[in-house]
Amino acid sequence: MERKWSIAFIISCLLVGTCLLTTATILFIVKSESDQAAIESAEEYFEEITGKTAAKLDAFIDPVVALANVAGVTLCRDGEGKGDSLYCKRFKPLKIMLDSNSQLMSAYIGYDDGAFYQVIAPRGSRKILAKYEAPEGCSYIERLLCLKKGKGKAQRWRYFDSSLHLLGECFDTSPYDPRGRAWYRQALLSCGSVFTSPYVFSSSGVPGITCARTLEDGTGVFGLDISLKQLGSMLAKQHVSNNGLLWIVDDNNRMVAYPDQEWALAGDNLQLPMASSYPDLTVKCVARRIPMPDGDKTCCSFFEGADDQDYMASLTPIYGDSGLQLVIAAAAPVSDVTGHISRMSTRILYSSAILLLILSFASAYIGRRGTRVMEVLLREARKVQNFDFSKSPPLDSRIKEIDTLGKAGLLMKETIRDKTASLIATQEKLERLVTCGLALSSEKDLEKLVSLIFDSARDLVEADGGVMYLMEGNKLAVELLSLDASSIVLGGLSDNPAPRVMVIPEIIDFVSEDSVLRYACEAYNRRKVLSVKGVELSLFPTGLAKEPERGHIHSMITAPIITRSDEVLGVVQLFNPKEGNISEEGLDDLLASLVAQAAVGLDNRNLVNSLEELFNAFIKVIAASIDAKSPYTGGHCTRVPVLAEMLTKAVHETASGPLKNFRVETDEEWRELWVAGWLHDCGKVTTPEYVVDKATKLETIYDRIHEVRMRFEVLRRDAEIEYYRKLANGGDKIGLKEGLDAEIKQLEDDFAFLAECNIGGEFMSDERKERVAEIGERKWLRYFDKRLGVGHLELERMRTSGAELPVWEKLLMDNPEHIIPRTKEYDHVRDVLGNPLVVPENEYNRGELYNLMISRGTLTDEERFRINEHMLSGLEMLSQIPFPKHLERVTEIATGHHETLIGTGYPLKKDRSSLSVETRILAIADIFEALTASDRPYKKAKKLSEALKIMTFMRGDQHIDGDIMDVFLRKNVFMEYAEKFLAPEQCDVEDVTPYLREEE
Repeated sequence: MERKWSIAFIISCLLVGTCLLTTATILFIVKSESDQAAIESAEEYFEEITGKTAAKLDAFIDPVVALANVAGVTLCRDGEGKGDSLYCKRFKPLKIMLDSNSQLMSAYIGYDDGAFYQVIAPRGSRKILAKYEAPEGCSYIERLLCLKKGKGKAQRWRYFDSSLHLLGECFDTSPYDPRGRAWYRQALLSCGSVFTSPYVFSSSGVPGITCARTLEDGTGVFGLDISLKQLGSMLAKQHVSNNGLLWIVDDNNRMVAYPDQEWALAGDNLQLPMASSYPDLTVKCVARRIPMPDGDKTCCSFFEGADDQDYMASLTPIYGDSGLQLVIAAAAPVSDVTGHISRMSTRILYSSAILLLILSFASAYIGRRGTRVMEVLLREARKVQNFDFSKSPPLDSRIKEIDTLGKAGLLMKETIRDKTASLIATQEKLERLVTCGLALSSEKDLEKLVSLIFDSARDLVEADGGVMYLMEGNKLAVELLSLDASSIVLGGLSDNPAPRVMVIPEIIDFVSEDSVLRYACEAYNRRKVLSVKGVELSLFPTGLAKEPERGHIHSMITAPIITRSDEVLGVVQLFNPKEGNISEEGLDDLLASLVAQAAVGLDNRNLVNSLEELFNAFIKVIAASIDAKSPYTGGHCTRVPVLAEMLTKAVHETASGPLKNFRVETDEEWRELWVAGWLHDCGKVTTPEYVVDKATKLETIYDRIHEVRMRFEVLRRDAEIEYYRKLANGGDKIGLKEGLDAEIKQLEDDFAFLAECNIGGEFMSDERKERVAEIGERKWLRYFDKRLGVGHLELERMRTSGAELPVWEKLLMDNPEHIIPRTKEYDHVRDVLGNPLVVPENEYNRGELYNLMISRGTLTDEERFRINEHMLSGLEMLSQIPFPKHLERVTEIATGHHETLIGTGYPLKKDRSSLSVETRILAIADIFEALTASDRPYKKAKKLSEALKIMTFMRGDQHIDGDIMDVFLRKNVFMEYAEKFLAPEQCDVEDVTPYLREEE
């Protein structure tokens, strides 16, 4: 429940809130502006520091540039030749240059002929001395690399102490060529001094750069190696902030200088470390998150550091004329810049909190004094909230508005008291209305629904009784009559039938004006709720021994039950309703709401019933069409559902054994079984009649034995014609006659044999098949083109063109036109193990030899599959029907009755674990009906003993369920079915013991 607040509290909160909001606003503005000013000041400070650093860097570099420029002019060869004496003259100038600047590591000259002269100042570095194998106390190392005729490049090393005394000398060879070095090539491309990018000197392991300049006479390039080691010390002296940092990187973001960096730790790695992988977290974050500046503009940015603090950083590029490209980076936490602002904000916050505390006490006191009368009003309001309408104390106040509010509160209390009773009554009616609506929406039985509608309406208006009419055709018929005053209930769920009173609403003018029937007709015609009071109404004849007396009904409400399509389904009349605290209009509205819900319930129930009846009719039409399609099925589809229901009831009532837990609890489950039974053979609509009805091996739509017989007739005629031809030519009459008789006798025997094979009554042994093939080899002469007058499909199957006539043909043939290609594939269907179905290659094979050589029966493998295919067709048909949830197992039940318990059935080779009890029940019903049916023209109906014996064998082979078979026998389900559908002479079983399983 939402919390309520007192006026005193609200006034105090307003005062305190105003002060708090004002203080917060001022504090926010002060802090925001101060932070911005501090950041701008920090940016200017960063620019100043980087400017100073750049100036010091220039002061560091400019003397080196001056030395290089002077050397470029003074160290030219000037025609002095190329001997060792020339190089010795260069030693002293180079030494002076090295002594003049402690940052110079070496000075050298590379000549255009590949010669190279260098003076190195180790400056006590043990690493450099070890690198060049210099003796102890060496202060200068002279290196001379020059060409010797026939000896390649010879290299001389000389070592001097600080007094230039020679300490040692050594010679070797070297492939070093200064002309291929970067500093040499860059100097040649420039008119003045140039600098290389910073790198790590291999001799000292410290970072440095090379300054190079072309000699004035163009004979070589002068170079100076400059150490950047002291840049770290210079950076350490620059103060950024308490936690700030300053460093230098090159244009590739590699570390050149860091405060107090000990470069000797670089080891043998000759590459400058990348800033993005530098140990310092601040340097690493700046390198990874802030891009290098583009051009010569300073780049300032903010980022979150590894310690979760906000940092400010600036990157300032330094691009000298000599090609040296460096970037000075500075970074510091934002808190170093804005810390004093935060401290000032904290002081303001504490001061504001003290002031707010004082204001809170003052405002609470003022609000309390000004709202005492309001508290009295609040207590009275709470009493009204708890429906306590006791006398209220006087509410006098010197404040005009509060005094007026007190008087209005007393008046409101009286009004609420009067309305409360009416609201409570209305609430009770609405609760009943909601309860009735829920009950109406869930009720499915029509008789219960009618009684529920009437009882709900009667209770809603507290009527003494009433009448419920329903439409029958164009008449209003009394469905239920209640006279509570006499404790009379007729119709509905009572044991007494309702009086058969009907009235046509259109003849209202002929109905008595005081009859309840007239008001029922008027409500029907006007489509609205009618109320009548203060009249004496008469009731129609009830058929009771003592009719109710006139005057029993003195008021009445009549409401039509109208659907959304404006169809009147009925009328409800309620006698002597009680208004209570609800107005007449309110009572009419409540009843109108109830009958509207009743209309929805009745309309939905009628619609569901209609759809179910329509669906049932479709199912029965499909089953009847299958039965009517072929006399071989007869009434099979009609009788199987009946037998399946009988057997299911018996299994349902079983209280012991493996089936004791099987139950069909709901009407929906019974309906599911009923629908599955009616549709279990729906796939047979796709099975051709001539396949199902095939009585002989050569039969298709007609029996082709007649074609074979006609060929024998031709052979006989040919034999007789040959006899007379030879006789006319003077042949021996007696000999010819004997030959003719023998030929005719052979033809008759052969045809009789083929006719016998065509019946399919005997097993076709290999000997019989050989004789069929031998007879088929006989030739007869055809004179007419067999391609004439045939359909286009058969014509397409004739692969050979018409031979020149006349043509000799075999008596029996398997021709290409006899093969009907398969048009329906089942690649998408898999059995329960996931294996594809075994499907014959062709739809049909009507070859004469192929059919006559069928081993058993009259069906080929293709035709047998075509018959069994009705299960696959049924599976596809039923799978496409969007069954509702309570019928979702229809497909599984209906299409499994040809499966076995051991997975040898069809179409999906299911076993016991995959077959539901309902499916196994339907299988037994299907087999028993087929065995005992008497309307199959191709077989005689079996007696019960014969049928049960066959089913016993099937049970032993685990083709049917033995537990269900036992129930079928023990509960005499077969006899119950036999009494309804079998002839008396078929009922020859009195004791089922021989057919029960031995273990039982």
